Amino acid sequence: MPTDLQIAVNALTWKKSRHDTAWAYYDGNQPLVYSSAKLREIFSRLDARFVENWCAVVVDSVLDRLELRDLVVADDDSATDALRMVREQSGLIDDETAVHEDIVVTGEGFVIAWRNDDTGAIEAFQNDSRLCHAIYDEANPHQMRAGAKWWAEGNAVRLNLYYPDRVEYYGTVREFKDGETPDARAFQPLGDDPVMENPFGRLNMFHFRSNRRKPKSQLNDVIPIQDMLNKCVSDMMVVSEFMAFPQRYVISEAGIVNLQNNPNAIWDLVAAGQGGQPTQAGQFPAADLRNYLEVIRDLSASIGVISRTPRHFFYSQGGDPSGEALIAMEAPLNKKVQRLQAALSPTWRDLGAFLLLLAGQDVPSQSIWANYEQPQTVQPMTAAVITKTLVDAGRPLTNVLRDDGWTDEDLAELADDMRAERVAQSTYADAVLSDAQRRFDQGAAV
Repeated sequence: MPTDLQIAVNALTWKKSRHDTAWAYYDGNQPLVYSSAKLREIFSRLDARFVENWCAVVVDSVLDRLELRDLVVADDDSATDALRMVREQSGLIDDETAVHEDIVVTGEGFVIAWRNDDTGAIEAFQNDSRLCHAIYDEANPHQMRAGAKWWAEGNAVRLNLYYPDRVEYYGTVREFKDGETPDARAFQPLGDDPVMENPFGRLNMFHFRSNRRKPKSQLNDVIPIQDMLNKCVSDMMVVSEFMAFPQRYVISEAGIVNLQNNPNAIWDLVAAGQGGQPTQAGQFPAADLRNYLEVIRDLSASIGVISRTPRHFFYSQGGDPSGEALIAMEAPLNKKVQRLQAALSPTWRDLGAFLLLLAGQDVPSQSIWANYEQPQTVQPMTAAVITKTLVDAGRPLTNVLRDDGWTDEDLAELADDMRAERVAQSTYADAVLSDAQRRFDQGAAV
């Protein structure tokens, strides 16, 4: 049976190329793929590289809607304030967007949290998913029993194994060249004290995954279509370079050495001799690039359908859609984001509980809630009409606002503002009434 070290090294080696590919396509570093070796040979001398990067649109459309608002401890304002302070002081709040970006691009993200032994400061930071791996209990796939992280240190490779009760340190016994990947046999326990006790009794590595069955990048099904699209763009650019202008031809026995293709130039063509080929001049029409443009639009539409990204993210639509139309168009994307939020929330809750534990407070993760911003595009007029309709139908205002994502803190602030407004209106009404009474009394006296 393989050891955890072997499992970690094999998994990290396997995932690196897959995650590297996903990041390359998101960043626009996409290779030109051909359907045959002959075409690859013909286009091998192509100096330029043409990319129309729709992968970035697919990823960014999700990231724009995947925003963690807060981690809240139920019925405990002091613990909530402490958790907010730890998120800020540890630097985690600055890495949360990077964690989500890793999840959308590669399908998984990692955060490691610990208390610095020298300074006592709590540290929590995002780790590249290409360098980390989570090992789950075979009997309980929801339970992460160990975590691994490796990284290069000079020409050597370091690897840590994280457990609830300890951290094991490993290093390679020889140096490795760039691009060379070590196997498990290359690692040995590091130093004289290769094991450090974990006094908190919990794993300090947290694994965010887009899907519990198998972490899946949002680009898995998009990359093949992106390859086809880039090929069409490259073909169009080659055709436009060689055939976008009319090609002229001349058939003449006198030759064409003295013919200049300049503005205002007049060609003096010599007539053919008797019995010879008649002198002719003409031109071939320019290539029509609309066929390529139609294919590119169809492929981008396919990317939108497969990734559930609205079409107006790729191309502008004629006219401005109404609020209702926009809600319908973005509904599949919003549903996808909501599923991601539901998949990530348990790990954010576990991380929040561990941060409070590092700060000296033992709070169960079940008492912590991860509040995300609503993914829907805000339509103030439509939202106001819906809220008014529900209130007129008899639903309490606080109930409607809670369904819209308002927290108890938001509702309490609203109640205070409404109470202050009523007091102000009552005071103003009393002042107006007193002034009117004074004026009436003065008039009666006169």
